[in-house]
Amino acid sequence: MMRTACALLILFIVALAGCSSSEKDEKKFTVEDLGIVSKADGRKLYYGMKQADAEAILGQKKEQSGNGEIEYDFGVKASYRDGKLVYLRVGEEAKDHYKTALNAEIGMTKDQFESIYGNVHMPTSPDAPLTYVFNMKKRVFLEENAPKNDKAAKNLLLFHAMEYDGIVDTIAIIDSYSTSHGSSE
Repeated sequence: MMRTACALLILFIVALAGCSSSEKDEKKFTVEDLGIVSKADGRKLYYGMKQADAEAILGQKKEQSGNGEIEYDFGVKASYRDGKLVYLRVGEEAKDHYKTALNAEIGMTKDQFESIYGNVHMPTSPDAPLTYVFNMKKRVFLEENAPKNDKAAKNLLLFHAMEYDGIVDTIAIIDSYSTSHGSSE
C-alpha cells in the first residue's frame, strides 16, 4: 500500500513538472517572426526597424505616393513614421524575392499560411484576408483589433495574408495606429 502511494506521488510530481515545462517551452512570437526575409541573402525587414536599415535591403526608392507610401524593386511597398518602418507590403511581383521569417510565401494557400502562424486571428470569411492582430508587448495574437487609445494602437501589429481564389497573393504588416491615422511621418 505504501509503495503504491509513493509510486502515485512520484507520477503526480512528474506530471506536474511536465506541465510546467511545456508552458515555459510554449513558442512566443516576436516582431521579427512577422517580418519579411530576402531570399537572396536572408536579411530581415520587420516592423520598427530603422528606415536606413530597411532601405539598405530594399534598395533605391522607385516611387513615392502622396500618402507617404514608398515603392521599391519587386513591387515592395513601405512607409515610415519617426524614421522607423511601420508598413510593409509584398505582392506577387515579390514572390521569388521575399518570404516571411517563418517561411510563409506568396503562392501558398491560406490554410498553409494559417498552419505556420496558427489559428488565433480575426474571424475570417472565404473572401476576407487572414488577419493576425499581434500584441507586441505580450507577444501573443488576439482575435480582434480593438485598441483603447492611440498608444495601445501603436502596440498592435496587423499581419495580413490576402488571397485570391484561396492562394495568398499579398502579405502586409502595419500597426493598428497607422490604419486609422496614416503611416507617414
